[in-house]
Amino acid sequence: MINIRSAGLALGGGGARGWAHIGVILALADKNIQITHIAGTSIGAFVGAFYATNALDMLLKNVMHLDWKHGLGYFASVPSKTGMINGRKITEFLKNHLNATTLAETSIPLCTVATDLRTGAEVTLSRGSIVDAVRASIAIPGIFTPVRKENFLLVDGGLVNPVPVSTLRRMGAEKIIAVDLNVIPTDSDVPLLETKRPNIWEIIGVSANIIEAGLTQKRLAEDPPDILIRPDLAHISYLDFSKGEELIRLGYEAGIQSIEKGGLKVKN
Repeated sequence: MINIRSAGLALGGGGARGWAHIGVILALADKNIQITHIAGTSIGAFVGAFYATNALDMLLKNVMHLDWKHGLGYFASVPSKTGMINGRKITEFLKNHLNATTLAETSIPLCTVATDLRTGAEVTLSRGSIVDAVRASIAIPGIFTPVRKENFLLVDGGLVNPVPVSTLRRMGAEKIIAVDLNVIPTDSDVPLLETKRPNIWEIIGVSANIIEAGLTQKRLAEDPPDILIRPDLAHISYLDFSKGEELIRLGYEAGIQSIEKGGLKVKN
């Protein structure tokens, strides 16, 4: 039995599946578990930023009404030679709705994880613009343009640390709850691709899922969290941002189950 009343929260990458993070956060709140630190990779950095700046309710409302057309709208930006999407619309969304402009202003300490394309090194973003920190962490190579910061050329942190448990340890979290969204179906009858002739977005999404799932398994074996929450999301596409209601519900249910049946006891 693990006694806990506060913990750091590691929010992993996983594309559209990241809406499940919202459900997990709501479950932790319902069980009165205080989050002391947040580390996020990719979509985990995105959701984590809204949570850390007390703007999660606003994100929740947007996600619940997001359909396929509007979800695609965030990707329909002007391309450049370093990526198909310049990320202008997502950047504007972050600027307009986050209740902070810098990482120093967050209500809960937040770090995001990115990858430096010049060296392949993991880069932890803990200061400066919160929008830049999130934008760098979600920059899927070849899709979103990289973020230039100091001497770094930054892209998606999922390439090096999909579920940033180690980041939370460096931040000083005493207990760690981690959320892993990259689950490969164990049933061979459940295909990773939903269509026989997948488009480029489906190919990229499934490829990212395969890569991150393998790396996540290795990293978590080397540095396990105190509690690992793994919602059953294998049937939901990496890029299906329109299934917000289902994803939030599955995240919430997995969070509650991990607390009540996973050996987690909340201190009074």
